[in-house]
Amino acid sequence: MRVLALRKRRPAFTLVELLVVIAIIGILVGLLLPAVQAAREAARRMQCSNNLKQIGLAIMNFESANKLIPAGPYDGDPSLPGMQYNEAPGQYEGSTCCNAAHPNGWSQWFKILPYIEQQNVYNLANFDLPPIHSGRPADYNGENTVARALIPGYYCPSRRGPTGYGSGQFGRSDYAGSAGFYQGEIHENGSVGAFTPEIYQPQIPPPPLGLEPRRNERTAENFGNTPGRKGYFVWNAQGAKRRLGDVIDGTSNSIMCAEKALPTSRQGTDGGDNERWNNAGWDECVLRWHFPPLADGDPRNVPCRTGSMQTGDCTTVWRRYFGSAHPGGLNAVFGDGSVRFASFNVDAMVWMYSNVIDDGQAITTIE
Repeated sequence: MRVLALRKRRPAFTLVELLVVIAIIGILVGLLLPAVQAAREAARRMQCSNNLKQIGLAIMNFESANKLIPAGPYDGDPSLPGMQYNEAPGQYEGSTCCNAAHPNGWSQWFKILPYIEQQNVYNLANFDLPPIHSGRPADYNGENTVARALIPGYYCPSRRGPTGYGSGQFGRSDYAGSAGFYQGEIHENGSVGAFTPEIYQPQIPPPPLGLEPRRNERTAENFGNTPGRKGYFVWNAQGAKRRLGDVIDGTSNSIMCAEKALPTSRQGTDGGDNERWNNAGWDECVLRWHFPPLADGDPRNVPCRTGSMQTGDCTTVWRRYFGSAHPGGLNAVFGDGSVRFASFNVDAMVWMYSNVIDDGQAITTIE
């Protein structure tokens, strides 16, 4: 008679063993998650770099076709000198800021549309209508229709996807052209930012560029056409033009465009992001100056002016410096079309000289 052997029963996991396994899984997830996030940010940063590469190539192609670097935005009637309109005196009482009587006064981002495969958006503008302001119908010249076009290549994926803002759902740009050295009035109350003097002082170089004489933003000294202070883009008032020959420091040594600084809470509303991407104003929304770059989350990149933060009334900070949503630094495209990554810790003088195209200082690296 055979005796059947009893099958051994496998013991179950103990509670301690289960907790150990769970702990190991948690540790692995904790190790892998930052790596996944870093890989995603690397991909976003690469896409951002490619956006600037395409912008740089478009500007170069524009220059090749027109023998001019596309002019920056223009407040007023491009056919008249200074910030003027063609109506009789007293007929137009509105501000000249951010108004253009003709599409020729819109930003450089509009002018390069045919070179970034956006000819269909460019064609929405009407160049044939006379340049007027008084009693101008809504969407005159197609300005609003063009602004509603959300151009994917004008958005940094680390900050946001293509997004429209306000009741008109007008698009924005996360990139700005370099207007060179800023010689304007600088106030602690927010003209450039709510900076205290000790934070702000290092952003201004010593003489001969120096602090004095200071000028209002909308004067010739800050329109990008003062010798020794020029940027890649110029305000095309009084026939001013920017040609490749003006870049005497060398295209490979001069920043053409870079990313903008912008706190997350102020997207679409702040000074520097409150205007459409085809903005007609010599304005922080589409241009920035020589100041050292700041991260979106840098404590100095405050969301509101200092006084208004105490009262709860967030007053606009006019941001005239470059920056980004990337950790560690920002992308910039140079005049030769190369894109380089600059640290937020870049030397202030190196960054300044890289933004000025005719100071005689050929800066070969910003890393």
